[in-house]
Amino acid sequence: MSYLQWVKRLLLFSAFGGLLSCSYSPSPDSMADAVNARPEAHFSILQVNDSYKIEGLENGRVGGFARLRTLRQQLEARGEPLLMLHGGDFLFPSVMSKYLKADAMIQVLNLLDGKASAFDDNMLVVFGNHEFDDPDPGILLRRIVQSDFGWLSSNTRYQFSDSAPAEAFSRRLANVHDVLVKDIGGIKVGLFGITLDVQKRPYIGFDYALDARRAAIDKAIAELKANGAVVIIALTHQDFDQDQWLAREFPAVNLIVGGHEHFYLEKRIGNTWITKADADNKSAVVHDVRVTPDGAVETSHRKIELDDSIAKDPQVDAEVGKQLARLAEVFRKSDKNLNQVLGHTRHLLEGVEPVVRGRETALGNFLTDAMRERMNTDIAFTNGGGIRINDNIPPGPITVYDMEGLFYYDNNLVSFELTGEQLLEVLKNSVSRSHLGDGRFLQVSGLRFTYHVKESNGEYAYRIDPADVQIKLRGAKAYMPLDPVKKYRVASTDFIWEKGFSDGYEIFSQGAGKTSPPRIDDGKLIGFRKTVEEAIDKLPEKTITHRIEGRIVRQASPDI
Repeated sequence: MSYLQWVKRLLLFSAFGGLLSCSYSPSPDSMADAVNARPEAHFSILQVNDSYKIEGLENGRVGGFARLRTLRQQLEARGEPLLMLHGGDFLFPSVMSKYLKADAMIQVLNLLDGKASAFDDNMLVVFGNHEFDDPDPGILLRRIVQSDFGWLSSNTRYQFSDSAPAEAFSRRLANVHDVLVKDIGGIKVGLFGITLDVQKRPYIGFDYALDARRAAIDKAIAELKANGAVVIIALTHQDFDQDQWLAREFPAVNLIVGGHEHFYLEKRIGNTWITKADADNKSAVVHDVRVTPDGAVETSHRKIELDDSIAKDPQVDAEVGKQLARLAEVFRKSDKNLNQVLGHTRHLLEGVEPVVRGRETALGNFLTDAMRERMNTDIAFTNGGGIRINDNIPPGPITVYDMEGLFYYDNNLVSFELTGEQLLEVLKNSVSRSHLGDGRFLQVSGLRFTYHVKESNGEYAYRIDPADVQIKLRGAKAYMPLDPVKKYRVASTDFIWEKGFSDGYEIFSQGAGKTSPPRIDDGKLIGFRKTVEEAIDKLPEKTITHRIEGRIVRQASPDI
């Protein structure tokens, strides 16, 4: 029954009832209420973010786009309108995108509607910081044009010419929108997109400084409301605390669909939910949006694990296989075999980012032990953000493909000295954002420490005391208490030594002795990847036996 038919029938019944009983006559106000009321409306949203490996994790046993396509089909089969949103970071970084220039990712994304050559009107993505990884701007433009889906960009601008100012992507690219109002099941849904500015390129301009960002969001919301949007959704790629800021500052936003963190997060501020899914489609978030007859917007959501209980869509799975074969062919032409076995591991080597950026791992222990041995130092550490595989290596073979993922960025090793007091400050910074899976979190060798954490209403405080840190000097059999004035020989990567300040390590800035501690190595280039491969080769039966052993202990404390 249509809306008009419903209203006419209501008025007819009212009039007929009045003729029968002569006891009721509808007032003008009640008649106006009946005419102005609208039926309740529903639609759903399927949310993912931070997708790097088209096949999923653990050799395709978890996550992946083929399972995501199946989930989308299942949701669409319910008969309610469905909007699919991606919270950014998918073009880069991955081994496949590194060698195929992100073409494979778009080929797979274009199939998420089940149609190889049709534009997907119900799928939208926001730029993530890694969309700008490639220094060649042509790569980004080609991938956007190649996309059979829409992009949102409310605070980023493109430098189309060296002689012209940066302007909105939408000025030149039809499938990129500053803001967008869509009719979803009879509801006008307004969307805008916000991207953080950590990946700066000469061809990209950001409105992300606080005042500029506030102005961009104000403008976006005003435009959406002017175009009749009843529901307003922010599709964002930024830190979780900035999503919370957005929710507090702009309560007109009904839902914040986010990306950037790589693990499931949810928080409600006022009437606004913020959600993020696990990376690589390990999970997805399904939102149910309800607009009541009086225009109120209500949202609820649930997390769905994309495990082996969800079958892989055959069409998408076939495309994934095709792209993996393309990647293997690129390596074959360089006389390399992606599946070549370099060694084995006896235990699980966890490399997914929420883990290597949040706690001790067997993988981190092995990598830093190899670093410490090669550089002949007392201790060693490397940042979890530099371990790029974002996957687990199950017990069994370790392949060239695994190494390509681990060392997407193949840094060199350096050594220097830190006092115990300086080391303590480094460790404090390491854990300072561990609840957010920040890349500054360190995996360590030659030391062990406990850090204390207090959580209150979603706010975290951390503490490490000198007594919480112990050092095992080179050649020593036992751990000793941290000595604040003693100098310790440290091994790490040239990235941390030169640019650690970007992750809050103030002591590591610019290198060349400007503020970073002077190097004590001979200055020769020592590749991290080569060091690790040589370490595997020297192991008995080329087998890694590392396990978690208590190097990093997290302890809840009532007082900080």
